[in-house]
Amino acid sequence: MTITLGGFLASFLIGIGIGFFYFYGLWWTIRKLPTVRQPWLWTFVSFLLRTGVSLVTFYYSMQGQWQRLLVSLLGFMITRAILARRFRPASGKDPSE
Repeated sequence: MTITLGGFLASFLIGIGIGFFYFYGLWWTIRKLPTVRQPWLWTFVSFLLRTGVSLVTFYYSMQGQWQRLLVSLLGFMITRAILARRFRPASGKDPSE
């Protein structure tokens, strides 16, 4: 099977969408932690939901072609890098320092 440029582009955009869903959801979960009664449950359910939706979406978007999965993962990781910079603490310092 060959993959067209359109197929690669679609896979890349799907990866970007999955990345936004996963990492924005992670950011939102962390921001809500101080206000929830059971933070461990909130964190666990958020992880399961984000991971489950992401894995299922990756699976269906690859359409049986590992190349499409790699392109989707590339979009996912680029989104991670962009959002990590976007949500960096205002001081610009590493919180672990």
